[in-house]
Amino acid sequence: MPTTFGSAAYQRATRLTFFTLGFTMAAWAPLVAYAKQRLQLDDGAFGSLLLCIGLGSLISMPFAGRLAQAIGLRCVLQVAGVAFSAALVALAVLDSPAAFGLMLFIFGACLGVGDIGMNLQAAMVEKAANKPLMSGFHGLFSVGAFAGAAGVTLLLKQGLAPVQAALAAALLAVTLLALAYRNQIRRLDALDDATFQWPKGVVMLLAGLAFICLLVEGAMLDWSALYLNGVHRVSLDSAGIAYSLFTLAMACVRLVGDRLAQWLGDTVLLVGGAALALIGLVMAQTLPLTGALLGFTLAGLGLANAVPVLFRAALSQRRMPAASSLSAVATLGYLGVLLGPGFIGHLSQWTSLHSAFWALAAAMLVLALLGRAAVSTGHQAP
Repeated sequence: MPTTFGSAAYQRATRLTFFTLGFTMAAWAPLVAYAKQRLQLDDGAFGSLLLCIGLGSLISMPFAGRLAQAIGLRCVLQVAGVAFSAALVALAVLDSPAAFGLMLFIFGACLGVGDIGMNLQAAMVEKAANKPLMSGFHGLFSVGAFAGAAGVTLLLKQGLAPVQAALAAALLAVTLLALAYRNQIRRLDALDDATFQWPKGVVMLLAGLAFICLLVEGAMLDWSALYLNGVHRVSLDSAGIAYSLFTLAMACVRLVGDRLAQWLGDTVLLVGGAALALIGLVMAQTLPLTGALLGFTLAGLGLANAVPVLFRAALSQRRMPAASSLSAVATLGYLGVLLGPGFIGHLSQWTSLHSAFWALAAAMLVLALLGRAAVSTGHQAP
């Protein structure tokens, strides 16, 4: 592994890449309610459309590592990032369900490829630097997510049309990608096999828990605004505040996550965080608006370092090659982000949106119960 990959310049470029992808993804959150209103669909039909994001990622993510090895990681990150930004703008104007679904598919494919690509870069930079960096990188993703959600919400509050707000976000994202270009890793020759392999042994458990964590994150992305609007009667132009608080809390804790891991250990960080997120989701379900917003904040605090801990366990286990393990855990994990919105939509259609959010609390209970076994086994598996 070239030692230059661990330099401050490569670390900055990696953080900027994480920030940009998080920013673009979360810029979509305040636009969701406008899209649902524009398309005039009920919760079930709209949830079905949102599954197109998951389908796009499901098809693209297993090929991301192989694509990066074939044409270069830098090229993959740049092309996926630009296409991701363009898709965001298109989603702000399309009013045909068929065209909207196709664009959601493209949006999901770009997100999936970008996610795998940036985590491969993060793994190489962390390995070359020989110190924990993963939580910090994911912290910048959350900072970007907060900036994207809060920034677009602010633009909408100022009276901009959804397409104008989306265009402003897309232009900023493309500019940031250009700044990161020079120190995005060009090739993956120094990394072991990064092609997708079906997870085996403990890697399957790690992938399942990553799926649970990211399902909750995906549900927050696409449904937290609709939850505030439907349950607490918050106006559409202000409903993005729930996701903004959620991502701000995640960002703050992830930025110190590497230090917390050294102090508390990965097991405490994962299991204790799951318990805190469970408490937060219960508060969001049972308290008035102010308490609900506090609950969304606590959920973000608790979930903040779950995925970095699981990714670190995927890299340290010895059941599969490290890069292939990371690719598998990231692929199946990020499907949670993409399938979560559709799951909540259909569950809401069958029951109610309020009831559907209880399923997210149940997911955190599962994480709390299985997290210790997953992390300890992940570090020890032969």
